[in-house]
Amino acid sequence: MRSRRILLATFLVAAPTLVRAQHDDPAALVPVPRLTPALIRADLAQLRRTMREVEKAWPAGALPKALARLDALDAAADTLQLPYLHLELARIVALADNGHSVVPAGFRALAFTRIPLRLAPFEDAFHVVRARPDLADLLGARVIAVDGRPVEELRAVARTLNGGTTAFRDRFVPFFLESPGQMQVLGVATSGEAALYRFALLDGRTVERRIVADPADSLRAPVGSHRWLFPTPKVAEGNAWRPLLAPASAPWSLQDYGPPYRWRMAPDIDGMVVELRVNANIDGGDIRAFLDTMTQAIMTRTPRNFVLDLRMNGGGDLNTTRAFVQSLPTLVPGRIFVLTSPYTFSAAISTVGYLKQAAPGRVTIVGEELGDRREFWAEGRPIRLEHSGIRVGVATQRHDYANGCRAHTDCHGSVVRNPIAVASLEPEIRAPWTLDAYRTGRDPGMEAVAKALAEQPRP
Repeated sequence: MRSRRILLATFLVAAPTLVRAQHDDPAALVPVPRLTPALIRADLAQLRRTMREVEKAWPAGALPKALARLDALDAAADTLQLPYLHLELARIVALADNGHSVVPAGFRALAFTRIPLRLAPFEDAFHVVRARPDLADLLGARVIAVDGRPVEELRAVARTLNGGTTAFRDRFVPFFLESPGQMQVLGVATSGEAALYRFALLDGRTVERRIVADPADSLRAPVGSHRWLFPTPKVAEGNAWRPLLAPASAPWSLQDYGPPYRWRMAPDIDGMVVELRVNANIDGGDIRAFLDTMTQAIMTRTPRNFVLDLRMNGGGDLNTTRAFVQSLPTLVPGRIFVLTSPYTFSAAISTVGYLKQAAPGRVTIVGEELGDRREFWAEGRPIRLEHSGIRVGVATQRHDYANGCRAHTDCHGSVVRNPIAVASLEPEIRAPWTLDAYRTGRDPGMEAVAKALAEQPRP
């Protein structure tokens, strides 16, 4: 199997921020309801071998700590329960401090209770962006505390369940805050069935609400927290749930969740906008054919400026976009912008790197920090522990976009043959999606692009 397929598989399991992960066999998601100590120890042995022989992302001193915690689980196997095993394994794998090395939050959520609210991070807070009708008055509200514990304390606990940058970890905190079951297991909630939430409403009032959680449902498809930013209803919800952002008010970038890649002309910036939500052939789409069409469209329509929107792109195959982005500086005479966020992950980071490297002085990164560092680990095949069914994403090959892998011999082949070496991938223009911008249907990234062009229209 070619390496790009491995990268996509790693993404879908290690960081399931796309609904596309629902193509997994639902029956494979069903956890074993009761494990014997012998079966638990067999799973721990399987993971121990993987951590020693396959996983490569361990920073100095992390692997011995991880193995010691596995040994502690082994010693406690006679009384160990599956919920604690699931969460403790997530914390152990997260010691690798790498976004691809993870017990994925989207799959984990299926095994625990979950309240009928959906949260999303906006800057340093978590707000309700979707709600069942009886809780619709909470739309837009900011979580302050759960069962008397401040959200800052809960976020710190949730961050231990994922590796990677702080901003990337925060994209998975909602799965924890929405789950009394997970919070109870880790000792920060009193009951797994319901919890007392404190919110700051949009009008400034503070309210408390005891919210009963829905039971675990291992047959649901895993869905990432980014999905709830799109106001169109998810199939499983029907039209029952209410979104904070009215579909009619959504900016173009948050409309029509289905297509994996889209484009439009943007006369207000004398340009073209291309949005890629995945770097792969998916849902019947052919990304290379799409990008060939985009090349022809640029040549025919001759936009002066160009925007590549990767804010909701969790990765795929880094080889699919390289030629297109490298050609952009020769096709577009004006300025080139790339929109990024902490959801911009894996192969999408590679795309940003190839584009920035192609024309450092003409390419401007706009938005928020990427979902990983310039040096990260990826490529490994995810595993499924044989008896518990717990999934684990692993990483086997280095990606070094600071020095083009010149100092390493363990880099992914594609970035050895086509290296990336850039001074920075940090946004040059910061344009976070604030709650106010989101709920009123504004797009801060595109607003920042328009402002930059008004101030300096030509490169």
